[in-house]
Amino acid sequence: MTPDDDPVRDLVGFAGRLRADGLRVEVARVTTAMRALGAYERLDRDAVYWATRLTLCSRREDLPVFDAAFAAWFGPAASTGPGDSALPGPARVRPATVEEPGRDDTADPGSARSRAGSGERLATAPPWTLSAADRAELASFVAAFTTAVPLRRTMRRASGGRRHVDVPRTARTMMRTAGEPTRLWYRRRLHARRRLVLLLDLSYSMRAYRALLLRFGYAAVAAAPLTTEVFTIGTRLDRITRELRSRDPQAAMRALAARRTDWDAGTRLGSAVTAFGRVWGGHRVVRSAHLVIVSDGWELADPTPLVAQVSRLSRLAHAVIWGHPKAGDPGFTPYAPALVGSLPYVHLVATPDAAALRALAGMLACPSCGPRCRRHRDHRKWSVPT
Repeated sequence: MTPDDDPVRDLVGFAGRLRADGLRVEVARVTTAMRALGAYERLDRDAVYWATRLTLCSRREDLPVFDAAFAAWFGPAASTGPGDSALPGPARVRPATVEEPGRDDTADPGSARSRAGSGERLATAPPWTLSAADRAELASFVAAFTTAVPLRRTMRRASGGRRHVDVPRTARTMMRTAGEPTRLWYRRRLHARRRLVLLLDLSYSMRAYRALLLRFGYAAVAAAPLTTEVFTIGTRLDRITRELRSRDPQAAMRALAARRTDWDAGTRLGSAVTAFGRVWGGHRVVRSAHLVIVSDGWELADPTPLVAQVSRLSRLAHAVIWGHPKAGDPGFTPYAPALVGSLPYVHLVATPDAAALRALAGMLACPSCGPRCRRHRDHRKWSVPT
């Protein structure tokens, strides 16, 4: 398994191969295998073999079938010497802890890939320099947020409209004209900008989309600095709204790069979203707001806490939208347990590039946008009907 592989996709496909060969591999065993893979220091062939063999096999009779399927799926093992066994013992395992200070694993992509499951690594990112194309992209994001403004009705009213009669004012006018209704006064509901909360997954598995998501978050804050909150979720929850409120986008990127956070760490969505719900769930920031989660859903821990928090937040927020970079690919099927469990409470949309994010910004302002909205039907291909 190379660093560019997707361990979750490989594991799910391998489980399907085992089922086709006659083994009973339940979803609970696949989840346990994911957690076992997250505990290994390196995701090499031996680690994958022993983690899957100990979790996916339940009988001695399953071992020959498992060995044959493993060799067919992951390729033949490297040649060994006369005194070596065909399959070495289990690899060294360590618990998922905070990264030791001073340790540098940037030159070892396999080590960083293994921490995408559970380990936490606090570090400062290299400085990001915005090119002319990046600034043009930022301008397009700001224009999308400025053109399409999501509104919500408030409890306040003002004079105007033709639907609701202002009874007190009309009655006062009648008292001055001996009870004759010479004029009807009307009042209308006032509208305010709907709040937007972004939860951006900037872990190692989302590193290819990190700069794009940060530019999207900066544009959201620049368009509405008082009604937008941006958080990063990985192995921890970090609020980066203050850094994104800088007038200069390059200064904002420098401030983010200097911030010590879990840029190349793993993914513990459950604990991060739980912390968000505990601190901000009862606050007016979430209530009646658009909550957008951009993540690939790669979570090796138990997905139950995450699903419970997403369910709770869906009852507080106006809508919970889950952006997945691969949702628009042909033949895409949600397979991550955390994402599959959250589908009944979110609208799944594709966020692979800048054009999709601009469409997402426009979709937030659509007053009739929902699972059956014809205008954004293609963009919300994976929306779950309510």
